[in-house]
Amino acid sequence: MTQQTVLIPDGYNGHTILMCADPVEEWADGTVKLRCAVPGKEYLTRWIGKDQLAELLEAQHHEDQG
Repeated sequence: MTQQTVLIPDGYNGHTILMCADPVEEWADGTVKLRCAVPGKEYLTRWIGKDQLAELLEAQHHEDQG
């Protein structure tokens, strides 16, 4: 089974990084914590708004189809 991933800004230097789309933690304000999907960098995490994650997933889905 392949885990869904999303390419997002890494939050540090303007580059993007592949993150697992399934949050490992979620706050009541709609912020979710994602884990890095790059082998050897699983220790990296990124907080992102749930709505922003949904937008990135939708945009990535359209790019994959197109």
